[in-house]
Amino acid sequence: MHDDDHDHEDDHDDDHDHEDDNTSGRDRLHLDIHRAVDELGKYAIDMKVTSPEGVKKEVVLKFIDDLMTKVTKSCMDNGADLVGHVKSFFSNDDGSIMSSIVDHRAPTRIKDSMGSDVIYEARFMFHIIVHGIWDDHVRESVLDVLDATFRKWGIPYEVTADHFDTEKSIAHHM
Repeated sequence: MHDDDHDHEDDHDDDHDHEDDNTSGRDRLHLDIHRAVDELGKYAIDMKVTSPEGVKKEVVLKFIDDLMTKVTKSCMDNGADLVGHVKSFFSNDDGSIMSSIVDHRAPTRIKDSMGSDVIYEARFMFHIIVHGIWDDHVRESVLDVLDATFRKWGIPYEVTADHFDTEKSIAHHM
């Protein structure tokens, strides 16, 4: 039930100055309330792929399918009961390869609009939302398979942003 007179914390139409809030307690409570209500575990990671000799696009497409399937299965194996989405965005100045999957037993949906056949550098963003496990377990499920899958396909990478750490540092700021 939702009371129409109640202003939800996500409604930022007011003139309220959030810098004066008790941010540590308020942010933590806000995050805890949302997690309790939606019971969704979320995680995002941003990576940079750089290969001086280049990686053939056909290899990148197979790698993406493999990684998407492994991450989805890893989340399910670690307690998720439903996958909201697992999405990736592999992009550079030549275009992008977008992919999504909700069931590790089904093929990954891939939309390829990358112009080049050999990729030397790209940004790779990965977003996961599942039901039944919390953020830390989603992150663990991804990291359990990430490095080995990159190595298997010979694709060098570096993590440029781990959004779990960002969210948790805000949520647990004391």
